Amino acid sequence: MLKWCFSQRRWIFFFASVLVVGLAVVGPRVYLWRQMTVARQTLATGRPDAAIPILERTAAFAPDNAEVHYLLAVAERRSGHLDRVSSPLRRAANLGWSKDDIERQSLLAIAQSGDVNTTDARLKTIMVRGASDEAAEEIYEALAIGYLKTYRLKEAWECLNSWSSWQPQAIFPKIWRADICHRINNRPGEESEYRAILAIDPKHCETRRRLADALKDSNRVEEAQQEYERCLQTCAPTPELLIGLAECHRRLAQARSAVPLLKQALGLKLSAVQRAAVLSELGQIDADEGRSHDAIAKLEEATRLAPYQAPILYSLSQAYARSGNEVRSRELLEQSERVRSQSLRVDEITLQLLKTPNDADLRFEAGKIMMDLGMKEEGAGWLRTAIQIQPTHRLALEALAAYEAEVFAR
Repeated sequence: MLKWCFSQRRWIFFFASVLVVGLAVVGPRVYLWRQMTVARQTLATGRPDAAIPILERTAAFAPDNAEVHYLLAVAERRSGHLDRVSSPLRRAANLGWSKDDIERQSLLAIAQSGDVNTTDARLKTIMVRGASDEAAEEIYEALAIGYLKTYRLKEAWECLNSWSSWQPQAIFPKIWRADICHRINNRPGEESEYRAILAIDPKHCETRRRLADALKDSNRVEEAQQEYERCLQTCAPTPELLIGLAECHRRLAQARSAVPLLKQALGLKLSAVQRAAVLSELGQIDADEGRSHDAIAKLEEATRLAPYQAPILYSLSQAYARSGNEVRSRELLEQSERVRSQSLRVDEITLQLLKTPNDADLRFEAGKIMMDLGMKEEGAGWLRTAIQIQPTHRLALEALAAYEAEVFAR
């Protein structure tokens, strides 16, 4: 009996040892496979930012896996972190990843930076030779982003149309076409693109929220409110969503419903502009309910956070008028009109560039206006496109040098 028990224990120990060894060998492979699968799915659904931490962890776990580093480079590029592409791409190349893939990603990063002319012919050659569907999508995406970054909206539209004709169910080209419509104030076109996306994917949260924004900005407030509320039923409450819905409630004289939404938004991580929007809404509610002192305090703080937002300046002007301070009200009203006029001029330039995309002077003017409005990074983007078209443009060079010196001094 003792002999039999000893024999049984020996076999149990043997099988346990085999199991431990098997897990030690197979476990890491299963983990790697799982992480790579999740990363690929995340990239495929258009969420490169979410894929980056997954791939960084996987690269630390499997530093000699070429595909991990390659996908990390792809995710960084698609997220717009162009300065972080070369390192993982070089690592993937050293580990033996496909030279064609490495070259394509390098070209896509250049195109995405806005230097489309340098890469356009080579990328089109790749397409003509018969690129895979995945590679073709990457090329369309990078070219469209490059065109949009340099405000070449006509070329971007043509690129997106080609992509959408090839893949009618693709969502991304429709999102960017909506963005172009927004830039040129084509509200019906913007709405049409959003509705086309929602017909494909009714649960696409960002699109439904943008549709609600477009409806609100077109004074279709009740329709906008319905879309925001539908969005909240299936999507996480983001600052943009809460602020947009609260504004609808306020404009429909439903302040009691607006305030809890705004307080909820204040509990989230907000940018300066988002916090200013929340304070502006709360300030306007105070003003509507006769609390001029509270309204002015909130709107002054909103103006400090976002000093070049014409609607906030106008609301503050109205609050001072109600309090009897006509001098301050007039000053703010003039400032609001000046900011609004400058913003409209940028819109006009954007439309003019559809006909004359290589006008460096117009691009410099837009950049200077954006700088004056406090939107320094956007202004610098405009200035860079002016210099790209006319490398000797003195005013653009001087303005960009001043901006870069300011950034360096921070």
